[in-house]
Amino acid sequence: MPKSAKLSGIKSLRCYTISEAAGVTGVSDRTIRAWIKQGLTAMTDERPTLVRGDALISYIQRQRQGRRSRLSPDEFYCLKCREARKPAGGLVDCEKDGTRAKLTAMCETCDTIMHRPIAQERVAALNDVFDLTLRGEASETPKAGS
Repeated sequence: MPKSAKLSGIKSLRCYTISEAAGVTGVSDRTIRAWIKQGLTAMTDERPTLVRGDALISYIQRQRQGRRSRLSPDEFYCLKCREARKPAGGLVDCEKDGTRAKLTAMCETCDTIMHRPIAQERVAALNDVFDLTLRGEASETPKAGS
């Protein structure tokens, strides 16, 4: 089963039983029942319990918005701490690949490696914020004397 529910198969004007809702979102029946206890609007007066498609879509979207973390330009998201953290010592590696760049740093709190994808145009601006080490296609320069 996927870690996050799928929105693509849910029809907003349809009512689903718990097992149908679980099938269309890709989660278990137990998860749908837990969502109903946590506030998913359902028609529980009748048997079987029915969940409207539009209620299911809005519930999943609200869940996703609640988990989203906004980062300032000098922060990374640490998966171990589950919080926005600054890189240890301000040291950041930047690896360029095509039009994207990937920043890599260590968490100042737990020493876990953190990653953050950015657009290559923003790398120059981050050079003022971090002690940036560039790696990749544009950073390779020939050594003197070679």
